[in-house]
Amino acid sequence: MAYDLNKQIGHLLRRAYQRHTHLFQTAIPDEHLTSVQLAVIATIFREGERSLMYIGRVTAIDHATLRGISLRLKQRGVIRIRSNPDDRRERLVSLTREGEEAARLYIPQAAHVTELTLEPLDPCERIAALHVLRKLAGA
Repeated sequence: MAYDLNKQIGHLLRRAYQRHTHLFQTAIPDEHLTSVQLAVIATIFREGERSLMYIGRVTAIDHATLRGISLRLKQRGVIRIRSNPDDRRERLVSLTREGEEAARLYIPQAAHVTELTLEPLDPCERIAALHVLRKLAGA
């Protein structure tokens, strides 16, 4: 049986993601900010102070990875992490002033990266691609 790599969904998704990551790194001037870190910042910016568990659920980032991301963002002075006074086991995360400024600056640029990623597609293909990806992601 022939195995054509260019017909395999995992390979094609990885190649598309590599292209998207390259566009993100080119468009976002902060060389230390990843698209996943920006997803966390954007979620907190939109939702306000939330628990790490909530942020993980919304962004589909597993807890161990999110802890590392949040510690790096805290070290950069972008987020604050504090214990919930009602439940000491729960960690609440909010943006610092620097984090809010980063969100205002980078979220529009990230939206532009999405447009650049979808650029090879015509308008109907864009709608279809996003629909199919949401379905595959279980969203």
